[in-house]
Amino acid sequence: MKRLFFSLPDWLLTVVVSVAILYLTLVPRPLPDVDIPLFPGADKLVHALMFGGLAGAVALDWARWRGVSVLTPCRLAVIALIATLAGGMIELLQLVMAMGRGCELWDFVADGCGAVSGAWLAGYVAGWLFGPTGKN
Repeated sequence: MKRLFFSLPDWLLTVVVSVAILYLTLVPRPLPDVDIPLFPGADKLVHALMFGGLAGAVALDWARWRGVSVLTPCRLAVIALIATLAGGMIELLQLVMAMGRGCELWDFVADGCGAVSGAWLAGYVAGWLFGPTGKN
């Protein structure tokens, strides 16, 4: 697993996650209609997972690019803020594009919660990946 991670091109995780998020949030009907019953608020969980994934990808790509095993709380906060702002920009794009997608405050809140959680988790994963035995 570690060997595969280190063989990836720089910033590939961030690019892949970003493209997936843009597709899922800015295309009018990104997925086919299926009749799977979901719990109320399931879309908020999806937002949190997407932006947690984005923050995690940015954090891990940054740590690998810089060759560090410890991501400081300040660095993680900046990464979480950037991912949260990306979520806010997407919500605004949904509003101005008028494509049938809604701009919702609670989606933005879920984006932020996911970004903070993803950045925090990535701090631990970076220590595991890049720690004393990570890159050797």
